Amino acid sequence: MKIFVSVLFNALILFFITYFLPDVTYSGWWKLFLIWWLVLWVLNFFVRPVLKIFWFPFIILTFGLFILVINWIILYLLELIIKSLNFQGVNISIPGALNFVIAVAIFTIFNTIYNTFIK
Repeated sequence: MKIFVSVLFNALILFFITYFLPDVTYSGWWKLFLIWWLVLWVLNFFVRPVLKIFWFPFIILTFGLFILVINWIILYLLELIIKSLNFQGVNISIPGALNFVIAVAIFTIFNTIYNTFIK
């Protein structure tokens, strides 16, 4: 149940990222966010723990700042998987490195707030 709420919160964060970053384009509205939520659940359940275990020394050495890199990998994989699934009328695009960095920063900040105060 905890991972369900966590992934739902992450999907809401991603919705606000698409709303507040003007260059981010998407299509498929509710289908996109349903697919986004499902793919994010799989990534958070299987990939994130492996990345945290593999990169644990770097997380410790950087006092947790390496989580930004892990979140970047998760968001990159999320965008890549959604594009590769090729659903009819569903697309997401975060163009430019600066937009992606801002999206990862927003994602990480709100995840940290969630994990610290709400969880």
